[in-house]
Amino acid sequence: MSSKKSGHQFKKIQQAKFAKHQDMINKTRKLNGILCNNIVHKSIEQSKTDNEDEKNLVEDSSNLITMTSSVDSCDVRVNANEINKYNCNSLMKVQDENLIEEVMHFPKDPADWSRTASFIQFCAVHGIDQNNNDDFIESKNQYSLDNVRYCNKSMFFSKLPNGEQTPRSWLVYSRKLGKVFCAPCWLFKNEFSNLANCGFNDWKNAHIRFKEHEGSLNHKTCLLKLNHLGQEQGRIDSKLFIQIDHEKMYWRKVLERVVSVIKTLASRGLPFRGQEEIFGSPKNGNYMMLPELLSEFDPFLAQHISKYGHSGSGSTSYLSSTICEEIINLMVKKVKEVIINEIKKRKYYSIVIDSTPDITHSDQLAFILRYISNEGVPIERFLEFIPKVGHKSLEIAETVIKTIENLKLNISDFRGQSYDTAKNMSGCYNGLQARMKNINSLAFCIPCAAHSLNLVGTHGVECCNEAATFFGLMQNIYVFFSSSSHRWDILNNMESKSHTLKALSNTRWSLRDSACLSLNENWSAVVATLTYIMDDHTENNITRNEAKGLINKMSSLETTTMSVVWVFLLSRLNTTSKKLQNVDIDCLDVFKLYDSLIKLIEHTRKNFDDFETEALAKAVNKDYKINTTRKKKRTIFHDESESEE
Repeated sequence: MSSKKSGHQFKKIQQAKFAKHQDMINKTRKLNGILCNNIVHKSIEQSKTDNEDEKNLVEDSSNLITMTSSVDSCDVRVNANEINKYNCNSLMKVQDENLIEEVMHFPKDPADWSRTASFIQFCAVHGIDQNNNDDFIESKNQYSLDNVRYCNKSMFFSKLPNGEQTPRSWLVYSRKLGKVFCAPCWLFKNEFSNLANCGFNDWKNAHIRFKEHEGSLNHKTCLLKLNHLGQEQGRIDSKLFIQIDHEKMYWRKVLERVVSVIKTLASRGLPFRGQEEIFGSPKNGNYMMLPELLSEFDPFLAQHISKYGHSGSGSTSYLSSTICEEIINLMVKKVKEVIINEIKKRKYYSIVIDSTPDITHSDQLAFILRYISNEGVPIERFLEFIPKVGHKSLEIAETVIKTIENLKLNISDFRGQSYDTAKNMSGCYNGLQARMKNINSLAFCIPCAAHSLNLVGTHGVECCNEAATFFGLMQNIYVFFSSSSHRWDILNNMESKSHTLKALSNTRWSLRDSACLSLNENWSAVVATLTYIMDDHTENNITRNEAKGLINKMSSLETTTMSVVWVFLLSRLNTTSKKLQNVDIDCLDVFKLYDSLIKLIEHTRKNFDDFETEALAKAVNKDYKINTTRKKKRTIFHDESESEE
């Protein structure tokens, strides 16, 4: 017997499948039933109990208006926690027959409006009745006896530069008050405009004021908020959308704290990383230590660290060490943009360039821009370190030109350059300043005044043997005491002044000033300590001999004279050097400071007797070495006479 089914059997099987499919569809819950199930049965009395939450929604919106600094659709979003209470209600209220009467109770005239969350959501979903079909009789505004103006329909349209007209959908006319209002600004309490408060009826200047209002940041913020709220209320995935908003707000709060930590550490030059990247470890570094400290007073951060602190690589936490460099680079990029925009507004600028080795002994070029602010105050901005440029003027010039081009600055607006007095920088033929002047003849070069003063002091010491010996003695005294904690303690017990001994610096003359001042104030204590060590038989012979040699040098009248003279000169040099390093100093002030310093030194030469009197009081030997040393006589041979000597 054949197993093949007949056509009637096939038809019967298809009908059974279709009936089963229809039965499954009928049993499936409808999407609109899911959305409206709880909303249709919501009573009007229950909505009245949410007035406090409605006020919070409006207040939150107004706070956003006053605090926002840029128009961003993510930033002008209504608080997700507040929207959650009213999610999808407005649209479903209108669709539900039981709530048609409540919707009809919303007034059309702005004079009767009530700033509630339900009304805001209704306006966001269904729009606003502009009342622009009125006869505008109540809008009469009499400026004078012969000058009367009314509102008209043309005010509800904006004319673009190309002649096209676009409707001002945000403008609403109030028949009772005879004024117009900006609906979005009124709904979200924009307190910076009359269109959002008491209304506007200056019809003579209406188009000008409306155009200004349309371009204002607060108006754009309110308009975007209203549009975004309408989009949220009309979405079937609004629950998912709110959940996404929660995630955005959560990670934004995390980033606020992380950025604050990074900014604090970077601005103070503190290290970020430690030996470990484990929360709770004493070796985890400053970047992980600061969030740990803040979490003791911040429950949100404490919860985040407990949840994501040990999540490992591959998961987002914003707590790893690699995020630091990325955020710092973003900060650097933003700061550079702000500086460059300021310079472009002021047009003209100057450059200050100097090379210096870093802690790894790698040479790097410091690039600084100088310009004048709107208030007429000079401003210097450090931009970046450029590594491994080289010391030849051609290499430095190519790097400077490339850097200016990368910063998108116009090299024709380059007006000044300042370097040290090295030949490769300030050379008048092949130096950097000459090469830059060939590109822009208006870029005048002014050598660094503070650096020039340092060179004067350096060469002044090198040309005088007694001065070089004195500064060498100062460094030897510091090394003798600082190399032994025992000797340093003895000196501290005998010191009566607040200044302690300090080391010399080859470049920073302010340190030389403080080192010379501390030695001069503690002169008697240093001599007494060296004498005590020299006479102490418990000390080894090398230490006693070193102390004896230092005492012999300090006892001479030449050394005490150098001490008194250089304390006076270095204090004046240091004061002048600090003034020369001020950002707001100009060339005339530099000339005045140089001239006053020259006159001071000339006057000091005439008062040498005063310095000598002070030095004699400190010196053990009261005569100069040239007077106390016996003159050497040459042996006279038998075929020579004394006159031939």
